[in-house]
Amino acid sequence: MNKRVLLILLLLPIHVLSQNINGKVYDAETTVKGALVVNVTQNIMTYTDDEGDFKIEAKVKDTLYVSSLFHTKTFVEIKAEDFNHVVVIEVKKTINELDAVLLRDQRERKFDSIKMATQVNKQLKEDIKRNAFKYAPPSSGNIDFIAIAGMIGRLFKSKKTKEQPIVPITYKDYKSLFEKDRFFNDALLAFDLNIPKEYQALFFDYCDAKGIDSKLLGKNKQVYLLEELVICSQEFQKIIEDSKKDN
Repeated sequence: MNKRVLLILLLLPIHVLSQNINGKVYDAETTVKGALVVNVTQNIMTYTDDEGDFKIEAKVKDTLYVSSLFHTKTFVEIKAEDFNHVVVIEVKKTINELDAVLLRDQRERKFDSIKMATQVNKQLKEDIKRNAFKYAPPSSGNIDFIAIAGMIGRLFKSKKTKEQPIVPITYKDYKSLFEKDRFFNDALLAFDLNIPKEYQALFFDYCDAKGIDSKLLGKNKQVYLLEELVICSQEFQKIIEDSKKDN
């Protein structure tokens, strides 16, 4: 009997300290779907569904971070009573609908695969001659890896401005980060960022080309780096989809 009591006492704190919490994210007009929700304290992330609902593991005094493309970033500290009901988190819009449409159109033009492939064709041929080892044939499917690598590696690197004196995160930095970090790992790449293993090298090359500030690799910057990687993954997926259509 004493052993059973001891076992219960050992297991009880685990249940008390860490539980699933239910929440809903909305703005002044409607619920917000696809919002990024991160338990900053425990390095756990999820997204809101089509109804703005989410579920995430948390404990009292954990901090939740909520981010959506057209809304302000919001931090919420978990209280004991939050486990007894749905936690409602309100976010505020940062731009109006017209601005959102213009920004979306601008991004689509920026990442038009046909236009990009045309612009970098000459540079790509020269690079293939110099660095043939970078352009191994695809393992499966009809994806044109050379075109994608050219789009990612050449165009954006050539367009980097010198106005912002930042030190960008490099391909090598990303590779090392996802090999050694507890939070940024293969599971996050595959399941949260939706980057299959065969595309991970190309994705790192794409992120390298985006010139994300290496300061985000510092302590307590994980949330901001994750937000940048989410945006990069969405843009990268569009390039992959466009490449599939072109082939």
